[in-house]
Amino acid sequence: MTEIHTLSAADFKRTMQNNDLYDSNIEMRTDLAVISIGNSFDDDLADDIFANGPSSHWFKHRHRNVLNLDFDDIAAPDEWKNLSKCDQYILFDDDMARQIAEFVGENRDASVWIVHCSAGVSRSGAVSKWLKDWLQVRYGIDANNVDGRYASPNPYVLMILDRLLSRGLA
Repeated sequence: MTEIHTLSAADFKRTMQNNDLYDSNIEMRTDLAVISIGNSFDDDLADDIFANGPSSHWFKHRHRNVLNLDFDDIAAPDEWKNLSKCDQYILFDDDMARQIAEFVGENRDASVWIVHCSAGVSRSGAVSKWLKDWLQVRYGIDANNVDGRYASPNPYVLMILDRLLSRGLA
């Protein structure tokens, strides 16, 4: 059975270190696929292990089994647009959803998926939940969300991804 792990940025970085996974060797892990979700801005936290902006992606280079995306945890875009600083943030969109679907298609044989965002709750929770359903519906692959019990999926991200699922598009 395929495993989907939903992790915080800190747990993700610790997992990568503990398993000695870096840009130089990640593609050797043909059983593993990673979706790394960063914020559109760099965090100002002193300890880099908790930082989760574009410059803090663990994998700095493009890899066939790693997808780096940057978007912010915005659950209500209509309310968000009324904020004075909304132009500083990136909203999840259909193009990002298609990127995820295409990435999953290219890596559908992976037996372990790791999805992470800052806290491992909202954005990664939405992607992990959708990923489980997409693998089943699109490819007939049974998957288990191993450690997403604290996930509270971002409803907007899940809605955009579910539109793909309902249309069966990739």
